[in-house]
Amino acid sequence: MSRQVLGKTFVILGALAMIINLSFFKQMEWYDIVRWISYALFGIGFLLIPTYSKSKSND
Repeated sequence: MSRQVLGKTFVILGALAMIINLSFFKQMEWYDIVRWISYALFGIGFLLIPTYSKSKSND
C-alpha cells in the first residue's frame, strides 16, 4: 500500500469518525477520546497524501 493510498484512507476514516462522533457520542464519555483519534487520523492522513517531484528544467 502506497503512502498516498494510506493517507487517503486515514483522511476518510478520520472524517467519518468526526461525523459519527458529532452525531452519536456528543453526550457520552467517549466524545473526547474519539475526537482526538479522529483529528489525529485526519492530520496524519493529510500529511501522507502529497507527492512532490522535482521540477523539470528545460536546459
